[in-house]
Amino acid sequence: MKMSFAAAAAVLGVIVSGCATNGPSSPGTIVSEDFESTPAGAIPAGFTKTGDLSVEEGVAHSGKHALVIAPAVRGGRFISLAPDKVAALGGEHWGRLYYKVKTPTPMPTGRLIHATFVDGKGISPLANDLIDVRLATLLFYPNGDYGWFYNVQPPNGRKEFGPKSATMQKFNDEWTLLEWHADAATQTYAFFVNGKEVADIGQHKGAGNYEGIEIPAVFQTMSIGFTNYQPATGDGFTVWIDDIALGKHRLGPVRGAAR
Repeated sequence: MKMSFAAAAAVLGVIVSGCATNGPSSPGTIVSEDFESTPAGAIPAGFTKTGDLSVEEGVAHSGKHALVIAPAVRGGRFISLAPDKVAALGGEHWGRLYYKVKTPTPMPTGRLIHATFVDGKGISPLANDLIDVRLATLLFYPNGDYGWFYNVQPPNGRKEFGPKSATMQKFNDEWTLLEWHADAATQTYAFFVNGKEVADIGQHKGAGNYEGIEIPAVFQTMSIGFTNYQPATGDGFTVWIDDIALGKHRLGPVRGAAR
């Protein structure tokens, strides 16, 4: 049976936007997850998980459910997008999430803790090796300050790199909106906190200029959660994440939520 043009377009729209997404979404949205349809103790369909994390009821940015990252002294606790969703991101995407950290936080046991919320793996356009691109990552210091930065971790002894923000912050008990934009064609990276760009970690290199940024032509994986690479005191960090979304356009804040 032949499919009409309109029907075919509708099917294509479902494929691109992601049939497993939850909550309201704008055109070009590939993943949108507010965790409301996921039972407590589980993770949403279409994701895989690493480490101890699950949906919890009672603490949320919107609705009643959010993803809670269980405390750990060190290591990664994150969910990873399905391969077809990662492929649909292509060479350019926008992302968004809200996070909240349980306070008082643990502290570094050494000189700092490097912690990542969003990590994408892909082939470096400069060195042709598999790199980790930390799209939302921070450095937390023993005085209680933390700062954002753009960070790439190459393999095989190549040194990690990326600019750090000069502005320091402290964790509080509020939900915080993070947004990021990565574009391989123009080798551009931008990062926003509560709608304001963190301009000193932005990268705008231009086509073919890979040094110091190395955004892959496409990502092979994309993960969201919390990974602290150095040990923390006590039981470690407890973190909640809610209202995640990735797509081809800037997604902005969640309408009708607290902020």
